[in-house]
Amino acid sequence: MKLRTRDELLFLALAIPSLVGILGFFLVPFLYSFYLAMIDNPVARNFVWFQNFTATFNNTAFRLAMRNTLIFMGISVPLNMILPLIIALLLRKTPRKELFAMFFLLPLVVPSGSVVHFWQSMFGINGALNGLLFRAAPVNWLTTDWALVIILVIFIWKNAGFNIVLYQAGLNMIPKEYYECAAIEGAGRWTQFWRVTFIYLMPTYFMVLLMSILATFRSFREIYLLSGAHPSPNIYMLQHFMNNMFASLNYQRLAPAAYILALGIIAVVVITMFVQRRLANYD
Repeated sequence: MKLRTRDELLFLALAIPSLVGILGFFLVPFLYSFYLAMIDNPVARNFVWFQNFTATFNNTAFRLAMRNTLIFMGISVPLNMILPLIIALLLRKTPRKELFAMFFLLPLVVPSGSVVHFWQSMFGINGALNGLLFRAAPVNWLTTDWALVIILVIFIWKNAGFNIVLYQAGLNMIPKEYYECAAIEGAGRWTQFWRVTFIYLMPTYFMVLLMSILATFRSFREIYLLSGAHPSPNIYMLQHFMNNMFASLNYQRLAPAAYILALGIIAVVVITMFVQRRLANYD
């Protein structure tokens, strides 16, 4: 018991720096932002309770940002789940598939500045796309209605590689005997996919779903570098709204928006984990 207690004290001592960092950089700001969301302004500091949340919901810019964020998630997340699965299945019987997987992972390690410069050289007013179309009046495609499509392409290009690796790991965990038994029973490739691959990849689907949703909130950096603080209205995201509120020191709009975003992420994670456990128990 003494040795065990000594080890536990040692582990606690080693964990204290991390605990202090979490407390100082996450928990304290999180609680302080809730305090800012409850007062009218940092000077008077009169408690208005949830009036700031109501005002934020009624804000036109916030509604636009919320709508665009939901649209972006609704399109990008399914694409970021389906396309990597198709590529992972195609790579199964490809020789030296590790090299192909490394190729798809390259966008993850490319600096954001290089990524932005490349896409600006493609879709900017002096970009390659205008040169290919031979337009008399060049168009800055990042400020048109096609801006959302361009952002989706960048998102898939940057995040699909990690999901491909996850799918490959999930496919490698499926025993080959299952496919052999299905083939003996007369099942074709399509039937094998639905009866074997699709079912046994279920845990991987939830992981890919969760990572894809979280990746949508990390895509703001590229969007901001491409289009600035006030982009085209159809790519004005929640992060734009919060960044602009921070720049104008409007904490009574920033804090509620941050909490709404955080609660949305937590809700998605909890629902995903709940559904996964229910399906696991059902199996």
